[in-house]
Amino acid sequence: RSIANALTIEFNDSSKLDEVIVEYPIGHSRRRAEGIPLLEEKFKINLARQFPTRQQQQILKVSLDQKALEAMPVNEYVDLFVI
Repeated sequence: RSIANALTIEFNDSSKLDEVIVEYPIGHSRRRAEGIPLLEEKFKINLARQFPTRQQQQILKVSLDQKALEAMPVNEYVDLFVI
């Protein structure tokens, strides 16, 4: 199912850009393959805003390895995020 959105930009002088319609935004399940790398990059950027490099690397190592993440007790994973 489509979750379309459209955007038209109108300037103060009344000129405007053509309407842009997006039927399936990047987060839609049909575009999952495109969205995952962008989501991972966003995660890395946000980790960098909060954590020292070593801690970022530890969080990423586990978070991007599904088997390691599933094997890790929840409390240990949460502990990785303590500053």
